[in-house]
Amino acid sequence: MHYAVAMTAVSAIDRAFDLANSGRCRSVSEIIRHLRSDDRAAVEAHLAQPGARRELIQICSAAWLAAD
Repeated sequence: MHYAVAMTAVSAIDRAFDLANSGRCRSVSEIIRHLRSDDRAAVEAHLAQPGARRELIQICSAAWLAAD
């Protein structure tokens, strides 16, 4: 069961990064709003790690600018 929880968290984080790379979201809060409610906790936990939020912001910003 531990493995399933870990895989769910990884896939939720992958979905957050996919949204960031898509250019559809301008901010981390927009990304989180686009996630399923059960994915939000895993992504929030990941973003608590040093540098994780900054990385997602940079990806999001670059993709947003490229989409214009």
